[in-house]
Amino acid sequence: MSNFVQQEINKRNKWVYFTKYRWVAHVAYWGWVLILGTLIRVKVPITASIIFNNFFLSNLNIAIFYYVYCLLLIPYFFKRNKPLLFWSLLIISFFVLTVNDMYFNKKFVRMVEGTGYDYTTSFWENYIQVVYVYVINFLIFSILLFFMEKNEENSLLEEVANEKKEIELVKLDLLKTNISPDFMMRSLDQLKRSALLSEPYTPTSIITFSEVLRYRLYRGKQSSTPLHEELTALACFIEFISFDYRNNNLKVTLDCLGDPAAKSIAALALINVMEPFCKVIPEHPTSLAIEIHIAEDLLQMHMNYNKHATGSLLEDLNTYGRDYNTLYGETIHFHFKNCDDDHCKIELVLPIS
Repeated sequence: MSNFVQQEINKRNKWVYFTKYRWVAHVAYWGWVLILGTLIRVKVPITASIIFNNFFLSNLNIAIFYYVYCLLLIPYFFKRNKPLLFWSLLIISFFVLTVNDMYFNKKFVRMVEGTGYDYTTSFWENYIQVVYVYVINFLIFSILLFFMEKNEENSLLEEVANEKKEIELVKLDLLKTNISPDFMMRSLDQLKRSALLSEPYTPTSIITFSEVLRYRLYRGKQSSTPLHEELTALACFIEFISFDYRNNNLKVTLDCLGDPAAKSIAALALINVMEPFCKVIPEHPTSLAIEIHIAEDLLQMHMNYNKHATGSLLEDLNTYGRDYNTLYGETIHFHFKNCDDDHCKIELVLPIS
């Protein structure tokens, strides 16, 4: 896996100066060289032969130097933390290609009179001319590559940010539909136990549990849900829990004030805040009193748990508040505290649409 990732990074580093329309900058650069170095300087009619000699052949060595630099030296040495090799090969390439440029142009390139290097001077004077041209153009080319790198860096940061957003959306989508495996297994165990003991409430228990699952799977894909459906599912959930009071030691009461008709809230918000209390089985009989007040634009849910929230329950409540704030922003207010009288009070405020 690490080798595959490294290969992808190397591939991206190698072609970074040509992808995402950056090749246009190379075309523009060489177009600028063509105009300033050939079209403007040549005083005779422009022919294919003149462009071939004065542009292509005369710039062949410097082009080789540029693209050895950006396609080989930078991705394979500089970006792989081999600075000594990078600078050594860069200096060697520079001196080899500048010297070769002098002899290549003198022997093979037929420049228009008045253009190109002055070969009547001494070797060192001529070589200084070549080095000057290389250095000036190399600086311009390096600045061009620098801006390409910054553009790639910004693109990469944007891609990473978008991928993080997508991952968070997937996580939050799973958050709404995720059912605790522990709760699921205990619920199935409850159904199995009631069936084996031929409890009179077994058929109703199966129906209420299936209603809760159906509601979670259906509404979990949506951002909001009709309030009356959420309250119905919550009532089914509480009824299912009450069937096994002898084993789960949890008695839940629900009191709802207000009219839920034609109102919507965040999907599964009430169901999910209820589930953490079902994952923990208290040692002694415990009660959870729930009061819901429905106003015109807000729903207030007050929960009074006659024990302190500790351990996994405390962690789950913290996770619930954090996740729903991430999911819906500051429109949701969730707060809980362990009181001095060995109770835990939970408050949830949801906007109603």
